[in-house]
Amino acid sequence: MKKVAVVVGANGNIGTAVVKALVKDGYEVDPVWTGRNRPDVRLASSYENLPPKIDLAVYVAGITHNDKTEELAEDKWDEVIDTNLKGAFLFAKAAFNAMKEAGQSAFIAMSSINATHPYPNRIAYSASKAGIEGLVRELAVEWGKHGIAAHAIRLGHLSEVMRSSVLNNEVLEGIKSKTPSGKLIPAWAVADYISWLGKGNAQYVSGSVVNFDAAYTIN
Repeated sequence: MKKVAVVVGANGNIGTAVVKALVKDGYEVDPVWTGRNRPDVRLASSYENLPPKIDLAVYVAGITHNDKTEELAEDKWDEVIDTNLKGAFLFAKAAFNAMKEAGQSAFIAMSSINATHPYPNRIAYSASKAGIEGLVRELAVEWGKHGIAAHAIRLGHLSEVMRSSVLNNEVLEGIKSKTPSGKLIPAWAVADYISWLGKGNAQYVSGSVVNFDAAYTIN
């Protein structure tokens, strides 16, 4: 029987790469989240028809608004928090029984270096990603007895810029200069890591957050 994966946020740079890697590994990826008319990640109703068995649940959906804290509108705050954090909670909650049914499964969510090294004008984004890290730690503690691992990827700068983010070439060159290798992270590298986690290795890093930033933040 094929393993089953659900990738929420499957149409972004990372999500597309993750789906490609998992299909290559022989997973059956839930098509509900890969099409154009995918559900709204912020609504509990969007997760009502998940597969009955889920081996790998991946939450990579995310947006940001770059505004000064004192100028950030409440609706923009809500949009970022609901998309980046509330959606992950709703997904995990809805997927629990299906992940438990799999026997050994994993919930993987995307954090960001902004959780620990916040950039200016990203209050909602930084808060949401810090919340993701707390969420996966809690899931690891609660759900380990059911064979469910939880893990977060604290992602640095991708070579493919996030669609809702704005970075000019000068900033990108500055980032590269502070990365020891001088290279940004390709989406396929993140996908390959998630693929490795799905092979059962998530069990051994459950509750942890990996710095996936090529030593940028420690340099």
